[in-house]
Amino acid sequence: MAPLWAGLVVGAIWGLWHLPAFFLSGTPQSAWGLLPFLAGTVATSVIITGLFNAARGSLLLPVLAHARRNSPLWPDAQPHDSWFFVGLAVLVVGLNLRAFTRCDGAATAVID
Repeated sequence: MAPLWAGLVVGAIWGLWHLPAFFLSGTPQSAWGLLPFLAGTVATSVIITGLFNAARGSLLLPVLAHARRNSPLWPDAQPHDSWFFVGLAVLVVGLNLRAFTRCDGAATAVID
């Protein structure tokens, strides 16, 4: 699977994983917009897929990016935050279109 498609599929699964929190009162997600959250999650997944491939299978950059995304220093899932990541994902894919749309050269294993 090309990295772009892999990032979109993983992002959709990642978004669905968090879906129950939107229906539980008292969780931060219960006050957030669902569509911006899902768009930001899919976009973040595409960006992290690019980091994983650029690192040739190392998890260090993807783990740091995920930790930064979950940091309280940046308010996750707010519309401005999510749309920023959508724009960033479009830019990253646009600048690396060949790498994102071809299977050759994509990392297929995690480095130990």
